Amino acid sequence: MGHRFESCSLHHLLMKKTIIKNLATGISKNCDILKKNDNVLEVVIEDTTIKILLKKKTDVYVGFFKDMEFVSKG
Repeated sequence: MGHRFESCSLHHLLMKKTIIKNLATGISKNCDILKKNDNVLEVVIEDTTIKILLKKKTDVYVGFFKDMEFVSKG
């Protein structure tokens, strides 16, 4: 079980990153990318357990969390 924490730290360092922006407030947050393809971007906001699923609309990904709209270029 002790190895779990070491592998989690290493896994966190190797994850791809992106930035999401709250359209209402203009606040941007760094995120770890869990899944990305041509249609879907799934992220977790850094230092939280908040997971957001964004769907591709034209050239950006758009998603909602607690009635807040977020965008990302992926």
